[in-house]
Amino acid sequence: RKYSHRINEEVFEEATGIIIEQVEIIRNLVNEFSQFARFPNANLKAGDLSAVLLETIELYQDSYPDLTFDVKIEDAIPHILLDRQQMKQVLINLIDNAIAATKAQGTIWIHLQTLLKESKLQLTIADDGVGIRPQNKARLFEPEFSTKKTGMGLGLTIVSTIIEDHRGTIQLEDNIPKGAKFIIELPILPI
Repeated sequence: RKYSHRINEEVFEEATGIIIEQVEIIRNLVNEFSQFARFPNANLKAGDLSAVLLETIELYQDSYPDLTFDVKIEDAIPHILLDRQQMKQVLINLIDNAIAATKAQGTIWIHLQTLLKESKLQLTIADDGVGIRPQNKARLFEPEFSTKKTGMGLGLTIVSTIIEDHRGTIQLEDNIPKGAKFIIELPILPI
C-alpha cells in the first residue's frame, strides 16, 4: 500500500494482494489454533470497554479505505469486569468477520451503549455484507463450523467462550436490510 503510488505495475499489485491475503490467512489460523489449544482463564479486572473498543478499531480504519466504520460510543460508559486481551480478541474476530462479509467494501456499525434498567452494556457490531444463511445460524458458535473457505471454524467458538467467561451473552440477528448483527451484553459493575 505504501509504494503502490510509486510502482504502477500490475504484477506488483497482484503480488502484494496475494501476500497480504496469505499473511491474513496464516494470522487467523495461528490465532484460532493457539487460543483454542491453550485457552487461558479470563483475568477479570475493572476496566473500560470503550477504551478497548477504540484501540481495536484504530487497527482497522486506515487499512480499509472502502469501508465505513460507523462508531457510536455513548458518553460515560460504566466500567465492567473484563480481560482486556480476551475482549480485544472478541472484537478482532467479529470485525474480521464483518470485513470478510462485506468484502472490505460497505459499512460496519459498532455501537456501545448502557442499558441502565438491565445493568448491562450492550455492544453491537453489524455489517451490510452477505449475511448468514438461516441453516447456518444454529451452528455458528460450534467448534469447527465455518462458512469460510479458510480457517478452522474456531473464531466464533472462542468469542462465545470469552463472552460466557465475562458473564455476558452474545446473539446473532439479521441486520436489516442486509448483513449480520452480533449483540453482546455484559454486566456493569455495581456502584
